[in-house]
Amino acid sequence: MLRNRAEGTMDCAICEPTRTRPDKPHTFFAHEYIPCPKCERRGEARIVLRGGQVWALLRCESCGPVERLHHQDAAAFVAAFLARGEADAASRVDRVFKHTTSVCPHCLRLLEVEVVLRAGKVYFRKDCPSCGKSEALVSEDALYYVRAYAFARAGTEPLHFSRKAEHGCPTDCGVCDEHEQHTCLPIVEVTDHCNLECPICIVNNRYSSHISLADFERIIDGMIHREGMCESVALSGGEPTSHPQILDLVRIATRPEIGRVVIITNGLRLGRDHAFAEAIRESGAYVALQLDGFTADTHEKIRGRDLVAEKDAALRILKELRIPTQLVFVATRGANEHQIGQAVELLLREDHILSLNFQPAAFTGYGGGKYPGDPMDRLTIPGVIQRIEEQTGGKLRKSDFYPLPCSHPQCVSLTYLMKLEDDTHLPFGRFVDFSRFGTLLRSSATLPANEQIHEALHEVIHDVFARQDEIERGPDVLVALRALLLQMFPDRLLSPKEAVRIGEGRAKSIFLHHYMDRHDFDLERLRKCCHHYPQADGRVMPACGFNMFHRGAAKGPDTAVADFARPGANGLGGRRLPVVSAG
Repeated sequence: MLRNRAEGTMDCAICEPTRTRPDKPHTFFAHEYIPCPKCERRGEARIVLRGGQVWALLRCESCGPVERLHHQDAAAFVAAFLARGEADAASRVDRVFKHTTSVCPHCLRLLEVEVVLRAGKVYFRKDCPSCGKSEALVSEDALYYVRAYAFARAGTEPLHFSRKAEHGCPTDCGVCDEHEQHTCLPIVEVTDHCNLECPICIVNNRYSSHISLADFERIIDGMIHREGMCESVALSGGEPTSHPQILDLVRIATRPEIGRVVIITNGLRLGRDHAFAEAIRESGAYVALQLDGFTADTHEKIRGRDLVAEKDAALRILKELRIPTQLVFVATRGANEHQIGQAVELLLREDHILSLNFQPAAFTGYGGGKYPGDPMDRLTIPGVIQRIEEQTGGKLRKSDFYPLPCSHPQCVSLTYLMKLEDDTHLPFGRFVDFSRFGTLLRSSATLPANEQIHEALHEVIHDVFARQDEIERGPDVLVALRALLLQMFPDRLLSPKEAVRIGEGRAKSIFLHHYMDRHDFDLERLRKCCHHYPQADGRVMPACGFNMFHRGAAKGPDTAVADFARPGANGLGGRRLPVVSAG
């Protein structure tokens, strides 16, 4: 199932199209700046692969939406793009790999920026006419950054868009009909109250309101209307367990069309309120526990105070009650990077912990916008992967992780870990060729039991059988794969919830998701964001665009909200933000 292989990219069924939710008619590949084919004015363009060719799609301020043929041969274009990047990745001299749109870190003006490869790393080089020049580290591994583009794939459209594009990204959120991916994970902020004051917090808590049940139900109804079904819905905040009706919210979201409801929590209430924890278990909700480390000094730096005892209490109750758990670890230079391996070991040790999500720190929001981070010396996805390898003694390697094709490939990296019969785990990448079986790369904590996964696992079993003498622990892998197939696909029809949950005991996952801030913001990545904040007014906001422009906290709590980002602005004279071009 390699629909895009002829164009030089990979295919997967992370957001498998249905008869009513089709793939996009093209594969969004990259951003570049080119002259408008009508007026020659230089502007940002989406470079897309379509029909074996490469097209540039522009929204010119003078001419409106226009397109032009960019290259006759998509496969040759992608191969040359990757080869040029790989050749320049190790250069000691600055090499401009491409251009994209970012923001000035001081005034937040949209800018054309150079993507520079330098001594094995990737930087944005910016020049704001008001604030001057600046640079920011984007990736600690230039080769990983370049090769990730090979994982581009066509996005999937929702059943219904919230609005039509009028002024262009990022002013038309959302999501508009030019957005390149549907909603894989809706994140509903149910309160702006919290019981912590985290120095790294990316939201903008004002302690003013809790979402009403009516507004929440409207959001859930809207998501089902747009998506048909959602594999997961996440309840966030603030601290969602501070909502006085949190259990009612879980009940409202527990719908046949929703596979799982996940509460993203710091765990403080869970650890001290056993009856509440039992109610969460009975509700069927999953818990995504914020766990950034294991020592007092780490918690103090990232969360503002010593939380060791309270986190231990939360971990104990989650284990006691067997509540399905995901761990969320904000990885921060100089604070907790030395404890990354401990989090991985915890994931592998506990059966009820299904997934681990590392998030390199983003310097945005009420706390994060003021956090003392260095934009030229920060953790990025490759840096976290390197520490995983170093701190797990090679149980996991760099080569076990792959870019997620569902979102922009620079946004997320992941690995799945299959449980063998002796209760050890082996990364899928040791026995699966993801260039052939991209269907197994999914934006999900577990593998769901659907037709695409069934087909892929059958093919993988045949492949492993033929190569078992060449594969690490080949015979054990074959036994585990056959058991996984039998468990996930019994001789009966599965409900949507069963389809999502049935593979949880056999496969764990590690995700690395790098949210953006004013230093490394990339409009190219935002265009294909699939983690969205649905609003009660019907808008669905791509996460990093919401954090950058709509919260009013991109540089800390006093950052003004952009005019176009105010509710209703686009329908009342809102306009496209000007982009300062380097050309």
